[in-house]
Amino acid sequence: MTRVVTVTLNPALDITYAVPALAVGSSVRVENVRSRAGGKGVNVAAVVRQLGGDAVVVAPGARTEPDPFRDGLDSLGLRHHLVPSLATVRRTVAVVGADGPTTILLEPGSPAPAGTADAIAATVALELTGADALVVSGSVPPGLPDDLPARLARLASGIPVIVDVSGPALRAAVGAGAILVPNLSEISEISGGEPVVAARELVGQGAAAVVVTLGEDGAVAVTPGGAWHARTPEVVDGNPTGAGDAATAALALRLAAGALRPADAAGALRPTDAAGALRPADAAGVFWPAALADVVATSAACVLRPVAGEIDLDARRRWLSAITVEELT
Repeated sequence: MTRVVTVTLNPALDITYAVPALAVGSSVRVENVRSRAGGKGVNVAAVVRQLGGDAVVVAPGARTEPDPFRDGLDSLGLRHHLVPSLATVRRTVAVVGADGPTTILLEPGSPAPAGTADAIAATVALELTGADALVVSGSVPPGLPDDLPARLARLASGIPVIVDVSGPALRAAVGAGAILVPNLSEISEISGGEPVVAARELVGQGAAAVVVTLGEDGAVAVTPGGAWHARTPEVVDGNPTGAGDAATAALALRLAAGALRPADAAGALRPTDAAGALRPADAAGVFWPAALADVVATSAACVLRPVAGEIDLDARRRWLSAITVEELT
């Protein structure tokens, strides 16, 4: 079974409120409440498992018991290796209106004490034994250095790495040889201009590839060998929380299957067969359109579910063959 290690540096307890409509300044009756362990890497792990893969969650956890985050991972049936270091695990609140819009409230993470970064790096190094892919996702909480995602990416010798972070952490990860998965606002924050142009700049600076998620407009993938844009045949309404994480899970499984592997010390991705032998040079032109279609279909299938970390498998299957993928020049 394909094994993906996911790292969540800023874990959370995700609370979802379903309301008829969010009226700011008024009392709003909550019709339904859902609570689960969250954070971007946790969502990735949950979708990887739903798609038939195996995942282990690495994250800082609470120093004291009980730890609702650890209990939440157990409830989800997700394997985990936590680093006890935080005073508390933050909460995020998604208020989902039946009339359409979703409002998300994000608490800041608890400060991580000295030594946490080294402990996380040691834990990731341990879990990478036998792993097929590494995913580092989410914000970097107070007390951890911005270059920690890049440091973790460099630990994964010989397997593909996806880094889904923002701000200074995204900038620091550009030269780490990983595939970067920013959304439109995150890539605009570090590199101005149109997303394909910005993604090409990042690839030129050392990123193995850049996949930019564009919400309703699908996603673009930019690699040293080409660029593609994929979009759904219809607008999908629902809860967008976790859609980017679902996209990352789909891409991680595609990469972990052996279609692309780091081929040199610089981390450039080259097409290979399952045994690691180089495939014909045009294989990347087959891999990326199919992978990008999966990214968009899986992301859209997440929007149909009420909470992050879940996808509608039937909708994903329908959309996989209906996604339009255009090569960009």
